[in-house]
Amino acid sequence: MRLFEQLVLKDSIEIKTKPEIIWDFFTNLERNYKAWHPEDHILFKWIKGKPMEPGSIWYGEEILKGKLMKLKGTIGEVIPNKKIVFKFSFPISILSPGFEWHVEPKNAGSVFTAISYLRCFELFRLIAKNHVDTGTEAGRKHVKEEGENLKRLLEKKDNEIHS
Repeated sequence: MRLFEQLVLKDSIEIKTKPEIIWDFFTNLERNYKAWHPEDHILFKWIKGKPMEPGSIWYGEEILKGKLMKLKGTIGEVIPNKKIVFKFSFPISILSPGFEWHVEPKNAGSVFTAISYLRCFELFRLIAKNHVDTGTEAGRKHVKEEGENLKRLLEKKDNEIHS
């Protein structure tokens, strides 16, 4: 039934750097989080476990649509330098099971892809159309800006290293 279908939001960007550099950025997310999206990112920390390991627990705060979002979850699947799956904890998990980051080598660089999942999108849209639509658009915009910012930060860093 269409009401219960999942919506998948996906954004990709080419970055002129190696997958290992992108992975290192994310492994050090506590340090890099604010610089990654200075307008919206407040805090990211590992509560339990090591960065980028399955089962580790994370906590983040960011601004979305002008409101502070406090997010918590666990790390699911991890393929070093290629893929990491973030799972949201309850109650956010009702609306979204989580998101993924993929890194693929391409020529001398990489492609970074962010994928977000929204459960029962049409059902929630039926209940609160304006809120869901504006939230979805804000989420798309935020993820696109994250990709652009990541490209800017890592290409600048890569250029500084090779200069």
